[in-house]
Amino acid sequence: MFSLRRRLLHAAACSLTLAVFATPLAAQGVWVPPQDPCEVRAGHHMVNGAQQHLKLAAEAEYPDQRLSRLDRAYEVLMRAIAENSQGDNPAVWYYLGRYYVEKGDARGADSSFDKAVEALPDCSAEAQLYLSDLYPDIRTGALREWQEGNIDSATVLFHLGHALAPDDAELLFFMSMMYTSQDQLDSATKYMDQGVELAAGDPALEDRQRQTMLDVARGYERMAFEDPAVNQIIQSRTGRDTLLQAVERDSAQLAGLIEQWSGQNLRPDVLEAVTRDSTMLADRLAAARGALGPAAEAYVRDSSAATTAFASALRSYEEFLEQYPDDSETLVRLLRRYSMLGHTESLEQLIPRATSMEEVDVGELAQVGANVFNDGFPSQAAVILEAAVARNPYSQNTLYLLTRVYYSVGEGDKLLATARQLIELDPLNSQGVRMLAAAWDLAGTSDSVLKYVALADTGLGWSVTVTQFLPTESAAVLNGSVANISLTALGPTALVFDFLGADGSVLSTATAEVPALESRRRHAISVRADVGGAVGWRYRRQ
Repeated sequence: MFSLRRRLLHAAACSLTLAVFATPLAAQGVWVPPQDPCEVRAGHHMVNGAQQHLKLAAEAEYPDQRLSRLDRAYEVLMRAIAENSQGDNPAVWYYLGRYYVEKGDARGADSSFDKAVEALPDCSAEAQLYLSDLYPDIRTGALREWQEGNIDSATVLFHLGHALAPDDAELLFFMSMMYTSQDQLDSATKYMDQGVELAAGDPALEDRQRQTMLDVARGYERMAFEDPAVNQIIQSRTGRDTLLQAVERDSAQLAGLIEQWSGQNLRPDVLEAVTRDSTMLADRLAAARGALGPAAEAYVRDSSAATTAFASALRSYEEFLEQYPDDSETLVRLLRRYSMLGHTESLEQLIPRATSMEEVDVGELAQVGANVFNDGFPSQAAVILEAAVARNPYSQNTLYLLTRVYYSVGEGDKLLATARQLIELDPLNSQGVRMLAAAWDLAGTSDSVLKYVALADTGLGWSVTVTQFLPTESAAVLNGSVANISLTALGPTALVFDFLGADGSVLSTATAEVPALESRRRHAISVRADVGGAVGWRYRRQ
């Protein structure tokens, strides 16, 4: 039936008193008696007297007169209950309800009308009408208590407000947000789902619904990361991948030894060294292969446990993206979770969407590609990084990441082309030169490998490291350092930086002067161009 109070949290309802003031249903100066079909008979002279005090309060000209009459009405009603056995008289509770409405005490009005309606069910609609008059202030009070951190008070007010206005979708979204802030995510989801159903695509509520759904999803994600299984999957994946790399590395080295020395008539000392090295590699390879099976099983087991911990978060993000498919930030976040948990199929389904979204900038794509690579998905990382390079072929960081990925999957031709592209932009970067050596290693050209390894170690002389590139609408700033990696001192030099537009055109040029440096010394550089639209840079020695 009516019984709003029974819908409140019982513990909080027993200890809290609402103090939200509201405008009464009746206009000031007018007393509205019970309306048909709500037939209320006083049944006792004191109850009739209380009704008269309420009438005079409504008609009072001055606020102090109104308050005085209200106090008298309450006093008389309490005496009628305590001294004249009127506790079973429904009129007492009806007029107490009217008193609490005038005082703005929603909880008192709810409780009193509840008792009145038990005996006078025809008064249910009228009681609901009076309580509903308090709703705007109950809603405001609930939000205020929540914002001030008074969660128990806010909970009571929210639930009473929901009982009075069950079709207020925005109130349900607020309730969901409050429960999410307390990590009570089952309740948060319950009220969010009710709100979404009521909102039914209402554009006025779209922003509120969007934020509520996102808050719930992130709440589940936050709790998932507290589960030990999530940390464990990172460790087990690292252990598995380390063993895989060891097997691949030692297999290649052992095969190289066999190919190099097999069938040759070796001197005893060389034979002894080859036998020692091959035996060591064979033993190490056998140990790694023996450990790889259990490590792979552990990863599968831990992946399953982490997926269970993340199930609610994944479902919430998926539901959010069904509603808001163009939310690039959330799509990328979900992609990262699929990668972290080893959900290959779901990861591959999201990659085309992420790489086609203009809202996902090149830097973010490169970071996602790096994360996916580190999670053990080099082929998928290559797709992401290739998309980033296609959009900006002048990003050295992205090109370098892509060379690492190509090397890991043995894509020799692509590695060579990308390493050369990197060197054209950043010719004095020893990491880029090393990746060029790696490309020749995959191609089996040992002379070139030795040449570029030597260049990377000391042969370049100068080594340039750019740590920061900050393009804006009106300027571009580049910071970094130059080191002398040779074994001897080097005289002064200059680096000419070209700032590049999206089409590869040179927008501006700036020069960094590098003083003479002793071996292994470093000099900081900073160059600026007062031009907007730069997407990359390259340099050359003057």
